[in-house]
Amino acid sequence: MNDPRRPRQGWVLVRPSGETRWGGEIRRRHIFAALARRTDAKVIDIWPKLRRHVVGRRWQLWRRLQTRPMPFLVSVEQAPPSWIVKIPELAIPVAVAIYDDPSAQLLALGVPVAESRIAGLRLRLEQNRDLFHTLVAPTESFAELAGLPADRVIIGGNGTIVTHIRPRPWPDRPSIGMVSGAAPGRGIEMLIEAARRLRLAHPDLELHLWLQPTGDDGVGYLRDLRAGAPEAWIDIGAAPYASLGEALGRATVLTIPHPPGAYMDVALPVKLFDSMAAGRPLVVTPRLEMARVVDRFGVGIVADGDHVDDLAAAIDRLLADATLARRLGTLARETAEREFDWPILGNRIADEVLRREGIDVG
Repeated sequence: MNDPRRPRQGWVLVRPSGETRWGGEIRRRHIFAALARRTDAKVIDIWPKLRRHVVGRRWQLWRRLQTRPMPFLVSVEQAPPSWIVKIPELAIPVAVAIYDDPSAQLLALGVPVAESRIAGLRLRLEQNRDLFHTLVAPTESFAELAGLPADRVIIGGNGTIVTHIRPRPWPDRPSIGMVSGAAPGRGIEMLIEAARRLRLAHPDLELHLWLQPTGDDGVGYLRDLRAGAPEAWIDIGAAPYASLGEALGRATVLTIPHPPGAYMDVALPVKLFDSMAAGRPLVVTPRLEMARVVDRFGVGIVADGDHVDDLAAAIDRLLADATLARRLGTLARETAEREFDWPILGNRIADEVLRREGIDVG
């Protein structure tokens, strides 16, 4: 598998196309972009195109004459079960990005789901784990939780696009912002309660919740949330990716109040890095991986605990000290540019994938 004497082979990248609406789509678009560019990969957006690409007349001739082996394959998301058995006949499964454990995530968020679906999601992850040579994961702790073998894992991290999300002028009124999927188990209700308490000291405070429903359950959750938070100063809306930077610029402080739990501890959400790119200080709850980034780079405050008072106190430190908030916001932007821009991360990932396959591609 790692013989450096192998001839140059074609590469295929499976990457769904379409409009970018949310953070996960940004990761899928960019995680292997540098690898695809450096290998001149054929990019396909649906799995059936893999068969058409490989067994077309040109590939049939090469394979019949044994002058060219099967292409290397990378995928930005887990292959569907229907393709697991087909892939080895068509391509060499080099690398797959595993940034979600959907079964663990659904359980962590308290989303009602049938046991049969949970079992199917777990099986899909196991099949992808066993098929691909290299597994790209966001963090070591996530890889361990998902049962990925450490010797086959590349820690890819997560990131943002700093040319798209840029700092905006600071708002005239104190304001808190949160970008999230619309679901229970994300700390949204606790943030609303913390903001209500902070209004006693900051009577002109605004709260912006940019929430994206990801299914019928999310639509219902969002409807109930609006009914339970009718105050005019609480803005519950959406922030399409095209205007995400503008939306984030409306906040003085950006927050990710994830509740305690094993899955939340290992998560490294895209919104953390989008918030940094926006040049705003962060307040996060003490989840392992998020807290590690915030503390290491000094881009915000980690709440002392998971009570609503802990969250309110951390936010209040920044609302009450504009100099501190702006200094941390500047550090956040500089860190995003230097460490967490996807072109930088993508090149690191490409270097490691190629190294592990024993291929020298500039």
